[in-house]
Amino acid sequence: GVALGLDNKVSLLRSYLTAFLYVLAIGLGALWFVAINHLTNAKWSIVVRRVAEIVAAQMPVIALLSLGIILPIALADTSHGDSPIQGLYAWLDEARVHSDHILHHKSGYLNKGFFLVRYVVYFGVWVGLSWLFFKKSTDQDKASSSESEEIRGLLARVSAPAMIAFALTLTFCAFDLLMSLDYTWFSTIFGVYYFAGCVINSLSWMVLALRWVQSHGRLSSYVNENHYHDLGKLMFAFTIFWAYIGFSQYMLIWYGDIPEETAWYKMRLTGDWWMMTAILPVSNFIIPFFGLLSRHVKRNPTLLSIWAVYLVCARYYDLYWLIWPTSGQETISFGAVDVLVLVGVLGVFFGMAARRAKGVTLVPVKDSRLPQSLAFENY
Repeated sequence: GVALGLDNKVSLLRSYLTAFLYVLAIGLGALWFVAINHLTNAKWSIVVRRVAEIVAAQMPVIALLSLGIILPIALADTSHGDSPIQGLYAWLDEARVHSDHILHHKSGYLNKGFFLVRYVVYFGVWVGLSWLFFKKSTDQDKASSSESEEIRGLLARVSAPAMIAFALTLTFCAFDLLMSLDYTWFSTIFGVYYFAGCVINSLSWMVLALRWVQSHGRLSSYVNENHYHDLGKLMFAFTIFWAYIGFSQYMLIWYGDIPEETAWYKMRLTGDWWMMTAILPVSNFIIPFFGLLSRHVKRNPTLLSIWAVYLVCARYYDLYWLIWPTSGQETISFGAVDVLVLVGVLGVFFGMAARRAKGVTLVPVKDSRLPQSLAFENY
């Protein structure tokens, strides 16, 4: 009975980790979208940028949601291997560390103290950047013309180092929370793989958020098919990029045929997981590739929203495939608990985002590039 109870707790933590990393992907994708638009001086996206800023500004909420994973790690007694969180992260078990050569070799990096320090750095960077972009952008709404240009210049200058800090923190966070679930495996492009999923997830939710806002009579005169077209092109491009990174990772490991690397894929080709693995490139690449290929689809907000719904589901499928095979089970146990945990985490996240949106205009009205965004035509 005790063992069954422990297994249930480990499964609940695994469900929560999947839901948390899904929501984190939305926030990180939105933060990247804001930063890249300032960095490139993009004009088409001015009318949709505030929605991304509001989503990215929920980083403090995501940090609080992460406590469902971080607190068990912080409170784990590493001298005893009987806590549920050690069922996810074996590197928290000192006995396991001393008995396993690979884990012992990696213990300088994979240990509780250093992990918690890195976690604080990650969210310190993300919360700080999201706050800066959101605060300065909303301050611009009340600024004079000269002050507005100063703010624009500041955000442009900040965006370059912000992208470097973003890339490093996202990559190492993907290593820590996802790749370390299987401590024997490593991939230097794993962070890029997670990043590609973050952008697809965030862009898809942005499209759905814009459609929801417009259905309530807001932004109708600002956001049109030209803006949806560019969002659709980004969704299409990053779907291809995700497939490229995923294939590159698999191909190099398959070609090298090193046991320490191939074991990660081997566990995903046993039991019920082989079917999920076979479906993954079809569901997350081939189907959306042809679905988003047409210019007509990308310029039709309703059709693009349908594909956005498809992609947000496909993103969860990918995360589930990344996380759950490390449980050692050969059967897929997706059920009501996974759905309820995901709905709960998403509910908190979007509920707080909607609350934040009430206090600000949904378009940066004092940005000098706004007329160009309104007149933007996508051929």
